Amino acid sequence: MTNQSKKKNMNRYKFTFGSKDLTLTTDKSNLFMEEVERVAREKYEAIKEKLPAADDETVAILLAINSLSMQLSREIDIEKMEEELHQLRATKLEGLREKAEQAVDEGDL
Repeated sequence: MTNQSKKKNMNRYKFTFGSKDLTLTTDKSNLFMEEVERVAREKYEAIKEKLPAADDETVAILLAINSLSMQLSREIDIEKMEEELHQLRATKLEGLREKAEQAVDEGDL
């Protein structure tokens, strides 16, 4: 895919967050971005509620750090699940090999 065709598939999503007008360039749909905006506002308000004296920049930094923390935790969980899946597949494959060898030894094949 060329850079030109990648650019054509990009969406410009505009919204106001806090007192800032923002435009995001993304490959996600407006529906997806509306959900991202909703979640961001929800998390922003939760932080503002706990820290009412915090300025917008501090709240935004805390929101970003919380999001990165959650992302990292999920990535670690996914890596663990992928390893478990790999182990389960290897165990299952070994069991199938043993059955096949046993069938050959017994002359069933």
